[in-house]
Amino acid sequence: MVDVKVKIDEYAAFPTMIYKFEANLGTDNDRNMATYIRTKNEMQTEDDLMRISFFRPLAETVQHTMVDILKKLEFEYEKIEITGMWGNRLKEGMTHPPHTHSNNLWSGVYYVESSEGSSPIQFFDPRGQAHQLRPKNNPNWQNSGMLQFDANVGTGIIFPSWLVHWVPPTQSERLSVSWNILLRGEYGEDGTYQNAYL
Repeated sequence: MVDVKVKIDEYAAFPTMIYKFEANLGTDNDRNMATYIRTKNEMQTEDDLMRISFFRPLAETVQHTMVDILKKLEFEYEKIEITGMWGNRLKEGMTHPPHTHSNNLWSGVYYVESSEGSSPIQFFDPRGQAHQLRPKNNPNWQNSGMLQFDANVGTGIIFPSWLVHWVPPTQSERLSVSWNILLRGEYGEDGTYQNAYL
């Protein structure tokens, strides 16, 4: 092989951004959230948990985290609105099938309780055509069709609402809180007939 020196510039073209944060909301607070989710005795609770006092620290943490994310993305907005927040309880053997969160911009999950064997959240590459031909590789962030994050207590994940995700069958119970976010303000550019105020 000929020894050729080539300068290579790399660009993350149209990246799908996923953000992970860690929060210490306090042991009592986490315990209260877990107890509340368990008392519902269903897979999911009602979706207005941000109105309950011991879910407020999480809602405020999500709001502050979104401010930082949106600043980095250079989005303009008037208000960050959590449109829904609900608890999830997956018992041993249960799964949460692939889905998206329609009519929102950002979604997220925070892990209240998990243990060894608790399933991760998995995200699928939204670019279907990107995997038509797939050479053998060592899977990494640049070449995988699926990425996952472990269900670690005190950790939250924020992702675009349109990104398909699921939870595979879990080997042990896991409790989490999920939410959706919409930005209030101007959308699109004036005079394009494709702008709106939400």
